[in-house]
Amino acid sequence: SGGLTKKKRTRAPKDPSAPKHPMSAFLYYLSAVRHKYTKSRGTAGHVSKLISESWKTLSEDEKSTFQEMANKDKSRYAQEMQQW
Repeated sequence: SGGLTKKKRTRAPKDPSAPKHPMSAFLYYLSAVRHKYTKSRGTAGHVSKLISESWKTLSEDEKSTFQEMANKDKSRYAQEMQQW
């Protein structure tokens, strides 16, 4: 074939004692509303698409609750990383 072959990149092993990464505002929204969408909506990909569309239509006021949660989690992560 004569084509170039790509080497598979190996990841460094993850430290199990490392702090968990912070969740984004969207992930907090996703965990809050997922149960409403999963009852009879089909595949996980379809459900994710529906939730993503509903996130885009939320007002800034509605998103602010989830953004606050994300900011708290971000500061928690920063603090845990300093201690780790």
